Amino acid sequence: MHLLLTGLRYFEEVARQGSLRKAADRLHVAASAVNRQILKLEDELGVPLFERLPRGLRLSPAGELMLSQIRQWQRDERHLLETLGEIRGTGCAEVRIATVESLTDEVLPRLLSRFGERFPRVRFALRTGLTEVILEEVATGEADIGICMNPHPTPRIRFIESVELGFGAVVAPSHPLAERPEVTLDDCRDYPAILPDAEMFRGSTLERVLAQSDIELSPLAGCNRILAIKSLARAGLGVAFLNELDVARELAHGELVFKPLRDPRIDGARLVLGGAAGRTLPLAVEVLVEELSVAIRALAPRG
Repeated sequence: MHLLLTGLRYFEEVARQGSLRKAADRLHVAASAVNRQILKLEDELGVPLFERLPRGLRLSPAGELMLSQIRQWQRDERHLLETLGEIRGTGCAEVRIATVESLTDEVLPRLLSRFGERFPRVRFALRTGLTEVILEEVATGEADIGICMNPHPTPRIRFIESVELGFGAVVAPSHPLAERPEVTLDDCRDYPAILPDAEMFRGSTLERVLAQSDIELSPLAGCNRILAIKSLARAGLGVAFLNELDVARELAHGELVFKPLRDPRIDGARLVLGGAAGRTLPLAVEVLVEELSVAIRALAPRG
């Protein structure tokens, strides 16, 4: 199977053989057909690709550049076809994902399950972490793609897709704030707060929210995992501050209540999918990126 255009393949063979006739023999076509393709290519490019000599053809400077590029395309073609073979089942491809914890609860398992049904020979290496760690793993190649919260722009990372998620107070259904039609940050200061620890807090949406306010919360506990924060809130011990994705499962089961913080100064949490700048992703990763982009866009709050 060849993905390169006929004229490019013919040109490469003529450059290799140094002769139209020898190239035609290797290609199993008439020499006149090869010549027509070369002339057509030169006409389209507007430069001669060969110097016509009494004893054969010699690449022109433009031809040298063209040959170098075509051979790179051929390497890319071989890599692509090999990867397609892996996905079809003659080999195995691996996709390495670095992500925030909240995406591993429901969104990623569902998506990877569907993806695995289509491509059963693809396996996944999944790591969770904070945004800074995720970005570093993507930039250094430890992860193919990263999904993180509120990243700062960096030339090392190409942001592919993003969505703004609602950010708010999370409480047990029995908590007094659960009955409020809306909640402000000021409403929350009268109740114990379940907060992220110092490492999680740095760069978080909550840090940005509190920086825009003069309100001081009353910490009950500091946790280094979203799971722990949710567990304490579910037990009715206080107010947590999370985005809607963090508590999607608990909201669906009625275990927690999410109240968006009503304050025009408060921005939502920005979920971002990214890859290393300038790096070509393997085909299996490209396919997954497309499906992840669709899933991330679907997380946008309705209305």
